[in-house]
Amino acid sequence: MRNMPQINGTKDVVAYVTGNFQDRKFTPGDRIAQSWERSLLKHGLDPKSPQPVDILTHYEIQEQLQLHEDYLNIARNGLTGLSKRIADAGFSVLLTDESGLTLDARLPKMSKEIWQNAGLLVGSTWGESQAGTNGIGTCLEEKESMIIHHHEHFFANHSQLSCSVTPIFDPLGNLKGCLNASCLNASGSKESQFLTLQMICMYGRMIENSYFRQTYRGQITMNVKETNNFSDLAQEQLLAVNERGVVIGANRSAFAEYEHLLDRDQQLLGMQIEDIVGLNVDQLLTQSNGGALTVRHQSPKLLDEIEIAIRVPANKLITGSNESAIIKPKEASASTHKHKHPTLEELAGEDEGVLRNVQQIRHVINKDIPILITGETGTGKEAFARAIHDASDKKNGPFIALNCAAIPESLIESELFGYKSGSFTGANRKGMKGKLEQANGGTIFLDEIGDMPAQLQTRLLRALAEREIMPLGATAPITLDIQVISATHQDLMQHIKDKLFREDFYYRLNGMSLKLPTLRNRNDKDFIIDCILDRELGGSADVVFAPQARQILHDYHWPGNIRQLANVLRYALAVSKEKHITIDDLPIEVRASKELFKEEEVIPETEKPMSLSDFVNDEEGRRLVDALRQYRWNITQVSEELNICRSTVYRKMKKYNIVQPNDIY
Repeated sequence: MRNMPQINGTKDVVAYVTGNFQDRKFTPGDRIAQSWERSLLKHGLDPKSPQPVDILTHYEIQEQLQLHEDYLNIARNGLTGLSKRIADAGFSVLLTDESGLTLDARLPKMSKEIWQNAGLLVGSTWGESQAGTNGIGTCLEEKESMIIHHHEHFFANHSQLSCSVTPIFDPLGNLKGCLNASCLNASGSKESQFLTLQMICMYGRMIENSYFRQTYRGQITMNVKETNNFSDLAQEQLLAVNERGVVIGANRSAFAEYEHLLDRDQQLLGMQIEDIVGLNVDQLLTQSNGGALTVRHQSPKLLDEIEIAIRVPANKLITGSNESAIIKPKEASASTHKHKHPTLEELAGEDEGVLRNVQQIRHVINKDIPILITGETGTGKEAFARAIHDASDKKNGPFIALNCAAIPESLIESELFGYKSGSFTGANRKGMKGKLEQANGGTIFLDEIGDMPAQLQTRLLRALAEREIMPLGATAPITLDIQVISATHQDLMQHIKDKLFREDFYYRLNGMSLKLPTLRNRNDKDFIIDCILDRELGGSADVVFAPQARQILHDYHWPGNIRQLANVLRYALAVSKEKHITIDDLPIEVRASKELFKEEEVIPETEKPMSLSDFVNDEEGRRLVDALRQYRWNITQVSEELNICRSTVYRKMKKYNIVQPNDIY
């Protein structure tokens, strides 16, 4: 910005912005002043040079509407209801994505040209970096509900607007967009818009709650509120749990209510529901008769008595039983594991980051968007590709996997595109369908795409762009209807710099990028261990881990990731006695990283307690010790006996300093 004076701090920004406009004779609040500062210094905008609102092209708008189709469908009823209530007062209603792009606009009955001139239409972009301080852009920056009134806007050509805005979050706490109501040339003060803001906030929460219910319609969900409190639908606290009682989703009210009760290093997602409301999922389902009754309970975390209304999806009901109306978590798990391949939710487990990835995948499935999966070897790239296929509309079609690194360069073209009979000497006399044709109507999974020869990338790029192939010797092209998923552990951007990978091919494959975390960085290792045992090794119920052995599995760096963990568990079970896994049953390279456990097991004779029961003074602790002894330290059986979760058993063992003895067998 030319001829701009030296500016140091917010006061100078306010002086500069207000000094350029004779009508700005007011002192902005802190939030507006900070937004002006961002607009001026961070985004490089000049209040003396107002910019028109950017509008996407028709093609770009259609592309974005398709990408956000689910979000729009969920929000549509809320937009219609809100517009009916405020349109006659001269308000437009806008729904945006997280970048400030307007996806839907409901306008009052007046000249469309007026609203178009104001930039209030589908395809307009209101990010703060483009439009300066404004209702939509600043709300998305601050992630708070707010009013931006007249001259609080950074650019003077927006000063005729008064905007009331609230952000919208998805059930994983991610910013999804915002809901905005704007009027032109409102004569009242900013305070006159407060009632409009309250209505916007209410409809925003209703859209979020609809989003939550749609996302978790196949999961156990619950609505928690204080007993005898007035039921405010916009403020209801919604939680979704899996069959292990782990919180996998929440609405904004629940995040706000419970996260301040958690320890500093805890997150609401991934918590056991028992640690929040005081009852585990089995107890909740039993006391509610499978969701038919409301449960009243005094939670140890919350001061007031709470009511919990539970919704159990139909596929989890048992018919013809008066004693129980629900599938117990163990039974549901057994049923689930009969499927050959794990689902997206099973792969996500209880790790917050992977749960967010799955949420994003759900948004792009069936949108004809190619997916690129990256991650270290053994993180489950092919498993995710199969789960995406099984969750898509093409699940009844073929899933064809091609390892681009495992096929000789001379054969990979025929493997991909195929050939007709008699095409060349030595060819199969019946010809051969290529992998792309075999995948027609289904999914092609291109594994290790980073190792594909450069010259073949050109041919595949053309085939994916035109959605047709010409097998060698064919006289007419074959039309392709396929879902494309690719994967690599390579750094493709570095390959592009080194001229080993085509940049245009990279962007053709990368409609959405999914980076899988390493096993060492996942926080749900117990869940993964149990899943591997259940799915591949015949069940986890009879397997007992010495606490030190389990701790080694938690702390090991796992260079081979989940694939290595599965091999380690197979080995440990094979050499263990009666499925009781100790440190000595682990492979030497794994246990070598934690030899210190051997030293910790040697306790001076004078320090050894004569009796665990004598050592534990608390009655709860003594009951736990008795159960552990009764079931020979089988944590699964102990959890069933005490009606608590396995993770709670381990937590209580740690609380009472209970360590499994080495001589229980």
